[in-house]
Amino acid sequence: MSNKESNNAKKTALITGANSGIGYETAAVLAEQGYGKVILGVRTNEKGEIARTKLIERTGKQVFDVLAVDIAETKSADNAVDELKSRKDKIDLLILNAGMSSGGNRIFNSGGVEMTFANIIGHHVLTMNLIKDGLMGSDSHIVVAGSEGARGDMMGMSPVDFGPFADEHFEGDLVKALETIAKYESPYEDKAMNIYVTSKVYTNWWAAVLSRKLPHGMVVNAVSPGSVPSTNFARDQGFFMRRIMVPMMGSIGRFMGMSWNIRNAVDRYIEAGEFDADNTGHFYASPPGKLVGKMEIQKNEHFLNRDYQEAGWKAIVNLAGGVDYPLTS
Repeated sequence: MSNKESNNAKKTALITGANSGIGYETAAVLAEQGYGKVILGVRTNEKGEIARTKLIERTGKQVFDVLAVDIAETKSADNAVDELKSRKDKIDLLILNAGMSSGGNRIFNSGGVEMTFANIIGHHVLTMNLIKDGLMGSDSHIVVAGSEGARGDMMGMSPVDFGPFADEHFEGDLVKALETIAKYESPYEDKAMNIYVTSKVYTNWWAAVLSRKLPHGMVVNAVSPGSVPSTNFARDQGFFMRRIMVPMMGSIGRFMGMSWNIRNAVDRYIEAGEFDADNTGHFYASPPGKLVGKMEIQKNEHFLNRDYQEAGWKAIVNLAGGVDYPLTS
């Protein structure tokens, strides 16, 4: 056993969206790298047990547990943390990977948040409760899934121009504007892909603000896994994305530097899970204009704008029913 495997044997990872795609593959790789426990965050126990059985068969490792959590619903996130607390689990690596969108037909969670945005709200509640209940270690790492599309430099992917939108419709009130966008209320409307990449801007802001609240030693970063057409990413998108763009990316994307395989995506998550304590609060993704390649810190102005970051955090807190960073554990 290597030193890395020996150290990992003492660690526990929790991955949301772990029954398929990048989440499932990440669970397998962490087990192969010696993690002592890998908790599969999935919507239902049934899906989790199927994934657990397959992972054991693949890896030969009896290290997988199942945690039922529908990340789109804050109550489910609350219940999941209560369950972890009863098991006395402590999380060393938290990978917030789960996500979905409404596609052409808008779908909302029980709190009235559009489903694409409900992912970051649920992940926020999950993370805040883990911290509040003392279930994160002093050097725990948090990795939340981002997207290159949030930059606004990719064809067919344009996030909201937040400042002008707030000025035009809400007299400059960014928090109100961001809440309205997340609830898909008038005057906001857009196509599915733009809604998705707009939600990922919120994710980047969330990681940036959380990094300023966490004690030194805990690390949080938004990380895009890059373009992996073989996953279920496009299942909720419109016809053009599902039937034209994704198949094209799968067939010729690799030759154009616009797609890669699922293991490349997993490696990004794992690399971020091992960053040193001072490497926190960033959004890591592919070089500008690319969807794959060596990841680097993204420096787009709308990511780094402190006013936008703080307004995004406040909007997320409000949409989560007031759940904020715990002052005490």
